[in-house]
Amino acid sequence: MFRSLPIVLGGLLLLSACAAPVGFEVRSAPADSSHQSAFDQGLVAGYWADTVETSSIDDNYASDWFGVKAKNAAKGQEVLPGDSSTDIGSGHKPVHESQVNDITDARAKLMGFFDRGARDIRPEWAAKAQVALDCWIEESTEVNSRGGILEVEDMNSCKNDFNAAMAKIEPFLPPLQAAEHLKMFELMPDQGAPPSPGMAGAPDTYLVFFDWNKSNLTPEALGIIRTAAANAKKATGAKVEVTGYADTSGPADYNLKLSKRRADAVKAELVRQGIAAKNITTAGKGETELLVQTPDGVREPQNRRAKIIIQIR
Repeated sequence: MFRSLPIVLGGLLLLSACAAPVGFEVRSAPADSSHQSAFDQGLVAGYWADTVETSSIDDNYASDWFGVKAKNAAKGQEVLPGDSSTDIGSGHKPVHESQVNDITDARAKLMGFFDRGARDIRPEWAAKAQVALDCWIEESTEVNSRGGILEVEDMNSCKNDFNAAMAKIEPFLPPLQAAEHLKMFELMPDQGAPPSPGMAGAPDTYLVFFDWNKSNLTPEALGIIRTAAANAKKATGAKVEVTGYADTSGPADYNLKLSKRRADAVKAELVRQGIAAKNITTAGKGETELLVQTPDGVREPQNRRAKIIIQIR
């Protein structure tokens, strides 16, 4: 009788090696993600927090769902948000029908923000928005015996977190001019392909934003400048123009000096990223040429910026 025990144990070990039991993901933490992008680091932190929280209430399917996402993000893999067809784990119902349309619209808006550079421009808030959307999705799959959403308050909390994060992203995104340009060419395919950044005559433009009354570069700004520098180095002889701006709060003469300091800060980082200083020109426009028109004395985040234009000669 006892001689068969090793065989039984061996079979159990083999089974566990082939398929981890439900709730297993929380037992090992994600890999070190400090070398990943700020966006991926934000995903790791957010998803892992949800992994631990759902595990603490024995919601093992949800814990595994969040845990896998955290670990994949830690590896630098692309992790996309769920959608209205998500079914989390065996025995879990899909997204509640009352939430399908709202979640579909929310995901489409988030992916649109990603297309406009949100992962690089506002990485921490972009990650918070994605994690909150998946939290919203997960909560909407939990139903009570009457078929209603089990924890409406928890679901609405996730939904509110999503909307709050999106509000922190939207003011910093560039306009949709590029997307509209590409759509026009899709409608008129006989015109040929539109010029892409890096081709002669097609300037590549980036916006870097600053905190109020500051000229130091935020983590988001550094990410944008790194991207701009990498693209500038792809072509020989690229010329870079950096123009600084300020909002209307404070005296005009002070804002002019502040805008020049912002341009100089961007130039210094471009040089650190390998762009020759002789190929970079700077200017400060103060509180003129506002991106968002405001009265005097208004603090407006989108007006506290520097514009980088890369021109391929």
